[in-house]
Amino acid sequence: MPRTKASLLAGMSAADLRKMADSKEQLEKLEGAKAKLSKDLAQVDKEIAKLLNSLTGRKPTRKKAGRERVAKKRVAKAAAKKKAQVKRKTGKKAVAKKATKKRVAKKAAAKKTPRVTVESVVVGLLKGKKKPMAFQDILSTIQKKKLVTSKSKNFGNVLRRTLSTSKKVKRVSRGMYRA
Repeated sequence: MPRTKASLLAGMSAADLRKMADSKEQLEKLEGAKAKLSKDLAQVDKEIAKLLNSLTGRKPTRKKAGRERVAKKRVAKAAAKKKAQVKRKTGKKAVAKKATKKRVAKKAAAKKTPRVTVESVVVGLLKGKKKPMAFQDILSTIQKKKLVTSKSKNFGNVLRRTLSTSKKVKRVSRGMYRA
């Protein structure tokens, strides 16, 4: 049967708990110092590489660039860990306010830029032509002019579904559409 936290703590004396708390504080300080030193070390390595490259006239190899990337990730991870520790100490309210401000800013930015949909692009194309267009013509025009960016493997299917469900686009005959 697994032991619970309460049962573990019940078996410890007050002195043991104080010692554990002190050890935890020391560990946090040391981790912060380690993160700072690793960041400084990465910066020094970068400066050394620049100096050596300027003397030899060579660009850094992929291997070195990869090490730099790993070092940056390590520093970022340590900083995130430190931030999480500070967040736990200071409370979640301040962090929640920042997150809310960021969310509000993203929503405001999204409202400023109108969203381009496949339907709006097709309607614009058809209104510009003033004559009915064939499905293949619509598809090739959108792809050539790169009017829509899509992650779909088969954009033709996306366009077919849009044309069939759109209330703004009318089907004149088989494969022919107008706005």
